[in-house]
Amino acid sequence: MTAEGGLDQPRWSVGALAKVAGMTVRTLHHYDELGLLRPSERTPSGHRRYTEGDLHRLYQIRLLRQLGMSLEEIGGVLADSVDPGPLARVLAGHLEQLDEQVWRLNALRRQTRGLLAQLNGPTRPDSDRLLALLGSTTIFDQRLTREQRDFLDRHAVEIGPRARERLDEEWPEVLAKVVEHYRAGDPVDDPEVRRTARRLVDVGETFAAGDREILREMWAFFRENGRGVLRDVLPGQPVDDLGDGLWDYVARMYAALSNE
Repeated sequence: MTAEGGLDQPRWSVGALAKVAGMTVRTLHHYDELGLLRPSERTPSGHRRYTEGDLHRLYQIRLLRQLGMSLEEIGGVLADSVDPGPLARVLAGHLEQLDEQVWRLNALRRQTRGLLAQLNGPTRPDSDRLLALLGSTTIFDQRLTREQRDFLDRHAVEIGPRARERLDEEWPEVLAKVVEHYRAGDPVDDPEVRRTARRLVDVGETFAAGDREILREMWAFFRENGRGVLRDVLPGQPVDDLGDGLWDYVARMYAALSNE
């Protein structure tokens, strides 16, 4: 390290500061242009000279960058070092983003574990179909609030991985059975249709732990994305004819079941 000593404190050239901080000279020049880190002094020939105060500010910038802040946000925070409000607001926003990332990683971890368990199970399902179903589940997750997703995460822990795996296997089978009834024109009060309706209710209730809002989101999701989901559930079968009529049929199945 080379620092130019003075009577009161050391001073660094831009190259020496870059070496001390593990950064590039170009980055320090960029910070200077933005007004984010301007050298406290310059030599008569115009060369930058950084003081210990500048070095401390640079460490603050690096810390805030590691927390995910943009240079613009950092500039706003450092511009008012007395009021902690701007820093608190920015940190709160980034904490929310980090919480979202943590949730997504946990969801991906859970889904990957379930996918692997099915591939290693006694019956080996088609991997393309499983990946497609996994994608559909991910799309549905994006409809939910963070509170709802946290609720489902806690519920998944409570019921355990085996129950969750059985649930992942059950709902495609039930949907396929519903389509079979619909295409056959089976009346909704038929005993077999009632049994399928009960299975469908049980799957939904188990997945959502009885939460009515989540169940409504599930219904809206299938209304909007039904054909895509059914292509995954019924590979090789035509699904373009399965429009709103199918979901109206499901609604009548529910109604018939509730009238028992």
